[in-house]
Order: sequence, then C-alpha cells, then structure tokens
Amino acid sequence: MLQDGTDITGTLPKPLSVDEPVQHYLSSTSTFLTNHILNIAFSPCSKYLAVPKQDIYGRDRVVVIRCSDWHSTIKDEELSIHNQFSCTATCWSLAFGKRHHETEAKDVPIQKKLLMLSRRRSSLSAVNRRFDFTKDLFLAAGLADGKINIWDINTGELMLVLKDHQSTVRCLSFTSTSMQLASCSSDSTVKLWDLLDDGNMYKTLNEWSDVVYSVKWSPDETLLCITGPVGHLALHNTVQWSTPMKLVGHIHNVVDCSFSSDSALLATASFDTRVIVWSTSTGEILKECYHKTPMPSLIYAGGDNGAYVRCVQFSKNNDYLVTVCDDNKVRWFPLSKKNGFPIYEKDQSNVLSIACTKDGRTLAIGTRNGEVHLWSTLYSLPPKLKNLCRIKLNSVASLKRNQLSDLPLSHQLYLYLLYKDLLPVSQTVQKKLSK
Repeated sequence: MLQDGTDITGTLPKPLSVDEPVQHYLSSTSTFLTNHILNIAFSPCSKYLAVPKQDIYGRDRVVVIRCSDWHSTIKDEELSIHNQFSCTATCWSLAFGKRHHETEAKDVPIQKKLLMLSRRRSSLSAVNRRFDFTKDLFLAAGLADGKINIWDINTGELMLVLKDHQSTVRCLSFTSTSMQLASCSSDSTVKLWDLLDDGNMYKTLNEWSDVVYSVKWSPDETLLCITGPVGHLALHNTVQWSTPMKLVGHIHNVVDCSFSSDSALLATASFDTRVIVWSTSTGEILKECYHKTPMPSLIYAGGDNGAYVRCVQFSKNNDYLVTVCDDNKVRWFPLSKKNGFPIYEKDQSNVLSIACTKDGRTLAIGTRNGEVHLWSTLYSLPPKLKNLCRIKLNSVASLKRNQLSDLPLSHQLYLYLLYKDLLPVSQTVQKKLSK
C-alpha cells in the first residue's frame, strides 16, 4: 500500500537477485577496502555498472560490472566483472559516453548544434585526430587530482587523460549525440570538452568563486545546468551561450540536478532538505518535494539539519522523482500530486548516491561503507497518451517552448504542455485571476 492509498502489493522496490553476488564481491575484505561510494553510473545500454573502489593496497580503481539482465535469476555467465581500471587518485565522478548517430537526432536545436560543432571541427586537420569516439562505449572518471581518465570499455585501453582542472573533478556529464563532455571542479570552473576532436577543451565557464558541485546536459543538448554552494544555480543556453538564467529558491548548497526526458523540467537537490522542480522555459518553481516535515525554519534549513538531499533523478516517463537523503531514506515523489510529499519511501543505511538505468527498471544505491545495492524501481502505471504527447511536443519544441502560445491551443492545454498543472491549486487559481 502506497502512502496515497494505492494498492500495488508485489510491485514495490525490492532487492534484486543480483544484489547478493554483487555485494559479496564488492564487500570482500580480501579484495577491497571500505570506501565512500561517491558516485555510480549505468551505461546507456543498461548492461554495465561502474563503481569506484579501493583495493586492499589502497590503490584507487573503477570496477565495471556487466549483467545482461539485472532482473533475471542470475547465472555465473550472466553476471561478471567486465573490467577494472586503475586511477591515480580517488574517483569522485563517473559518466558513460556512447554516441548516437546524427540521424537519431530529429530535433532542430540538436541539428543546429551539430552544424555549429562541425564548422569548428572542419577548421582542424583530420590528420590531427588520433582517437575515434564514434563507435564504442567509453567511461570517464573524474579524479581528486583534477584529471579526467577516459577508457574504452571493451578493450580496456586508456584513451585520454584530460588535465586542465586544478582540483577535484566533482561531476561529469556526456551528451548523447555530439559527444561533448562537461566537467565541474572544486577549482570553481566548468569545462567543456569535444571528444570528437581528440578531447579538445573548447570552453571554460569561470563565473563562480567557489566549488561547483554538479553539471548536467539536458537530453536535447541545448541546456547546461550548473549547481553550487548557498543556492547558486544557473541554466545556460548552449546554442547561443547568452547570459545564463539564474534560478533562485534554494537556501543551502545545491549538490545535484536532473532533467526530465523532454528537457522541459529541471529537478535540483539541496542541503536545505528540499528538491525543487523548475520550468526550464521560465525559471518558475513548479513543485517542491519535502524531506523534513514540517518544513524547517530558514535558519535550521540553511544549517546542519540532518536531512541533506544528496541525489535526485527523474523516472523514465517523468512520472516521479527518486531522491536519497542523509536521514537514510530513498524516496519516490510523484509529479502528478500537487503536494510535496513522497508516495513511497524505503530505508537504506549510509545511503550516499544513486543511479538509474535508462530503461527505468533498475536502481543502484551507493553507500558510505562501500556497498552498492541493486533494487527494482517503484511500480509505474503505463503512461497516459496525453503525457506521451506532452513529452514529444516538448522534445521537438525545445528552446521554443514559450512560443507554443502562438499555436491555436486552448489556454488550459498550453498550461498543461508547460507542466503548469504541477502548481498547487492555490497558485493556479491566483495566476488565472491575475490574467
């Protein structure tokens, strides 16, 4: 029984059969030391899971686990350690990269971005390009010494070492079509790298004066979100690189962010005990998700409140958010509900990080004691047709979502397309009265 009264017995999140053998290997004291799992990542094909570990000699490694189906009754040949990569320092961030063919990018903004990138690349000689990042699956690891290592998953070859950061690389994010890598660091900079140009670093964003916690590309590759301390949150238009949109709402460090599949929504996780869902078109706050009730006072929320929200991720069809919090709970917040309370929560001691497979079926949870737990995700009803239509229209409209008002649509339909139906009833009524 969910907290809203929905009876879905047997479809709640639960440990998968692969959880035990994975724990047996990663927690083996004869192989690895206990370390914080600061970040974990699934590959785009959902078959590989990358985990940072330290071996018994104190050497930092990234372990890549392969499983053809995380939900099957595992046999030895279906679950294996695919590879292990050595690092020169502690691994803080991980990201898989695999290029999708340009013909898969039907949205106009992506085609425009690809054209801009191709013009820049055409000025360089093809002879100077040593690596081909267009075919295989790659893994990037951001290290505490400022380096970014990139390996070929299949061959195990260390393809590139990117060295421009001066301090810990805290977050990495790949685009899926143009193979651009965004990285952020404790050195207060965000850097953009072009892997189709041998990892050339072509842009640095340095308007920050303190640590940058996370950076994420939107699925349509037209937006870049950057989060930082004390509520610092910016949304960049990566087609024009105009003045970024500043999002004001958090009162503590903003440490993680996630875009909806249609790039119309942005969810941000903060130490102020909240996750805020924003409209990427207007910068408007559409929903707040509470991890401490009643909501603590400003002084308490802005300090050591015991409920730091560490991670947030959208589900596949944007029907709920998954979060992890320092109160040792994993929560699911439904977007369809106008209140800010979870529909389901599950205890997990020492929880620190999460990752979801692209197909939305599997959840990996990293902890402070070196464990990685594998769960099934919360049951989700098949998406409604109108929701699928909204996702498709927003994906195609991209940066021109605000121009949907020029179409012969009813005001109610226009608000629905921009997710204004997420607003609490009181705010919705107030906005109607003001028009």
